Amino acid sequence: MLGALAALVALAAAAFCWRQGRRAAAWRAGLLSGCTALFGAPRLGRDRAGFATLDAVRDGMPVAVRLIPEALVHRRLPQLWLSVSLRCPLPVSATLDVLRRPAGVEFYAPADLPLRLDPPPGWPADTLVRGTGGADVLLRQAEPIIAKILADPRVKEVLVTPRGVRLVVQAAEGARGAYLLLRGSRFDLDGIPPALLDETFAGLHRLARALSQNPEKIVHARAA
Repeated sequence: MLGALAALVALAAAAFCWRQGRRAAAWRAGLLSGCTALFGAPRLGRDRAGFATLDAVRDGMPVAVRLIPEALVHRRLPQLWLSVSLRCPLPVSATLDVLRRPAGVEFYAPADLPLRLDPPPGWPADTLVRGTGGADVLLRQAEPIIAKILADPRVKEVLVTPRGVRLVVQAAEGARGAYLLLRGSRFDLDGIPPALLDETFAGLHRLARALSQNPEKIVHARAA
């Protein structure tokens, strides 16, 4: 009798976990479904963790949208980051990475950049600036544009390379109760807001345009 009851309980628990897993998988896969109208030729997919991916075209340039869950930082709620990459050749020879609030777990940020640069005056004190040879010149050129991007506290990373630019911003913060009780990542988010993705792309587009122009025009953007 007890054995049969235990078997029923185990079966019910397994069914519950299966349903929860299905819901979680569907949620991860559908996070970008409401954003396809922002782009041309949108292609939705999934990464290895089951999170939605979006590859598309806008203003004639390829765009890659990814979601990055992060739950490894001690005494901080889990984060869900929105990563948007704009692939466009730029007339720069250096790589520049600007990282806010580094915690040592940003696996998505380049880890092999040899130079560490001082943040420009007025930038947040918790900003880590790294790059390759020539990044100091690139930083001076791009500083006015990047400073405007960093004014948004949701911004985590700005990356500039000869192949394009990337912006990583906060999409959601994990629910406190789920994290404290279960150390799990549960985000109160039905989907990535199209307005957030559109705003992120707009910042990237302005940065790419500025870097594609004469450096004199970038300096003038400081007063705009």
